[in-house]
Amino acid sequence: MADFNNLDNPNAFRPIPGAIVKNLTLKHRILASFAIIIVILAAAVLFISVRMSNVEHDTVRVNNEAMPGLYYSTLMRQSLVDSFIMTQDMFLDMSVMTPAQAAELRARLNDSLRQLDENSRHYEVLILRPEDRRQFTDFQQTRERYREVLGKVLAEVDAGHPADARRVMDERLHDAWKTCRTSINGLIENNRLETESAAKDIAGAVYDTKMALMAAVGAAILAALTLGLLLMRAIMAPMQQLAEGLERLRDGDLTVCLELGRRDEFQVLEAGFNSTAEALKALVGQAQHSAIQVTTSVTEIAATAQEQQATATETAATTSEIGATSREIAATSRDLVRTMGEVSDAADQAATLAGAGQLGLNRMEDTMQQVIGAADLVNTKLAILNEKAGNINQMVVTIVKVADQTNLLSLNAAIEAEKAGEYGRGFAVVATEVRRLADQTAIATYDIELMVREIQSAVSAGVMGMDKFSEDVRRGIAEVQQIGEQLSQIIHQVQALAPRVQMVNEGMHAQATGAEQINLALTQLSEATGQTVESLRQTSLSIEELNLIANGLRHGVARFTV
Repeated sequence: MADFNNLDNPNAFRPIPGAIVKNLTLKHRILASFAIIIVILAAAVLFISVRMSNVEHDTVRVNNEAMPGLYYSTLMRQSLVDSFIMTQDMFLDMSVMTPAQAAELRARLNDSLRQLDENSRHYEVLILRPEDRRQFTDFQQTRERYREVLGKVLAEVDAGHPADARRVMDERLHDAWKTCRTSINGLIENNRLETESAAKDIAGAVYDTKMALMAAVGAAILAALTLGLLLMRAIMAPMQQLAEGLERLRDGDLTVCLELGRRDEFQVLEAGFNSTAEALKALVGQAQHSAIQVTTSVTEIAATAQEQQATATETAATTSEIGATSREIAATSRDLVRTMGEVSDAADQAATLAGAGQLGLNRMEDTMQQVIGAADLVNTKLAILNEKAGNINQMVVTIVKVADQTNLLSLNAAIEAEKAGEYGRGFAVVATEVRRLADQTAIATYDIELMVREIQSAVSAGVMGMDKFSEDVRRGIAEVQQIGEQLSQIIHQVQALAPRVQMVNEGMHAQATGAEQINLALTQLSEATGQTVESLRQTSLSIEELNLIANGLRHGVARFTV
């Protein structure tokens, strides 16, 4: 059996010779399909890259050699033609030209010759092929002959021999110019042909690229369709068989077995399906056998449950009779417990009230002691307050003295301001204001002195009152202590009576509790018996339902073919 989790292992599926394609896994088929399409596209990309490289080379040749060469060769021809025309114009207009015009024409001629040389140098830089180099060398020779003859013509003109210059021009310069122009035309034609050739190569490469791209796309589409169809057939055929097998399983036929005859992932699926069918077959067979056993066991359990239900009913009736008698005993015990509870509560209440009175007296004594302490503290604070009031009184006396001195100084200042006349008027106003403030200070300090004296009088009266209050509290404490001793004797007697009453109450309570527990136990027994009867009834119902389920299970598994 193949291992579905080890599909990356090349030995997971060993193809039979002669059936390699059939035994390829789906993973390998998909990868092979993509590989074929990628190879087609890669071949197209390689071919297109080669053709684009040629296009790039031709483009570089046109941009860097042919077009610049054609441009500079055309400029060279233009400069050559301009120089020859200006030489002819020199002879035609020699009789009417002024020296300035002749000098200008000569300068233009020299500029044309300079441009011819400069363009020739630019053109020479662009030469790469040997044949272009030979043709340019021929041009240089014809240009030098033309420059030589033109130099002789200009020399005769400068020497004042126009007739000789005209003769040299007609006999030699015209032929040299034509030869040089023919050489330049050859350069122009050569560059034009090279440009056309490169353009044709580029157009051909573009056409080849377009056709290769269309062919690659068409081949890729065709391969994708073909490989997709093959993959679909490789997947759909076993999937259809698998669907038919599942349909038979759904109809209850557990004898179905797949035979796909594949050595790919479907082999694992086939093995899993067949294993599942076998497991279901064994499970259904076991379920049929178990259903029969369950039906038999349920019948036996139902008979036993009916017997137990009858026994539980009799037990419940007996328990009810015993419970009635126990309830009568418990009622009598509760009455006795209630009576003794009232007696015990009365004793407890008396002891509690006596104890509360004792605690109240103790708290009252503690409170009076705290009141005495608070009164002493108040006396101390009042003494301190009286002392502070005396200090305030001394400060008031000092402030009065300062106010008197301030008033005296303001009076002196007013006198000095009167002496100063107009210049002291502002100072006089200040002195008057200071005297007014000093008077107000004296009045305020007098009021403060009166209030301090009143406070001292009130403090003295408070001290006397607190002393009298402390003495009264001490007498009250002595009386409370005497009452507390008498109440302690009463509490002792009540507390001695309470335990005896409590012992009798506990005995009656224990008797009542025992009766209640007996009654409770009988009640619980009665309830348990009732619950047992109900449980047995529910068990009977459950057994009936289980019997129905067992019959349903038996009929349900009976439709399967094993």
